[in-house]
Amino acid sequence: GVSQVLPVLVNAAAMRERLIAIEQPELHLHPAQQAELGDVFIESAIGERKNTFLLETHSEHLILRVMRRIRETSSGKLPPGTLPIRPSDVAVLYVERDGDHSIVREMPLNEQGELVKAWPGGFFEEGYRELFT
Repeated sequence: GVSQVLPVLVNAAAMRERLIAIEQPELHLHPAQQAELGDVFIESAIGERKNTFLLETHSEHLILRVMRRIRETSSGKLPPGTLPIRPSDVAVLYVERDGDHSIVREMPLNEQGELVKAWPGGFFEEGYRELFT
């Protein structure tokens, strides 16, 4: 996965005030590395580079890292060197097919880094089922 994530990391570090669109940036990465990508995107977007990311992802790990950083920001428990991020800095959109067109659902986050609405259709529930079944 390193060869595929290298362009992602270079763009996140080198670009300034750009819109960066990436399809499945987590592809072929270990789950821990997928989570770390969340911090890379936060730093590039919220830090001095001020990039905007449009990410298409299936990575629960990446999304959970962003949600965790929101929770840590609101509770004042961010790790040293980590930038604060708020729900207003993030837009989570769920896209689903409906016949011959698509429906886009906004999935707002609260100050605790939690989804205000449940994922449609059981998306990202596999982890919960594995833990509690």
